[in-house]
Amino acid sequence: MSVDLSDYSLKELNEAWISIDDHAYPDRAIEIYKLLKASGEAAFYEEPELEHGGFLSKVLNYIFSPTMHGCLIVADIELENDLARMKEQRVLALISSSKKA
Repeated sequence: MSVDLSDYSLKELNEAWISIDDHAYPDRAIEIYKLLKASGEAAFYEEPELEHGGFLSKVLNYIFSPTMHGCLIVADIELENDLARMKEQRVLALISSSKKA
């Protein structure tokens, strides 16, 4: 079954990217990735906002008092970011291997 992603908004594409199982649906993950990249506004991962100050104060704040960001703790956002980065690397490898074939 094919899903028409052309009518998806940027928000819907980002939600699809977060939820897609790139192991089970590699072709769909590639399609979503390419559409997000083509939009030029893709946000594959979110950068947490820490307290203002220098680098050292940001690191110390991160270690000793996790900042709430919405309803998520900064560490949760970092985990989600790491998973999104790994997914992006897997999808890029899939794209690269399909070009070689």
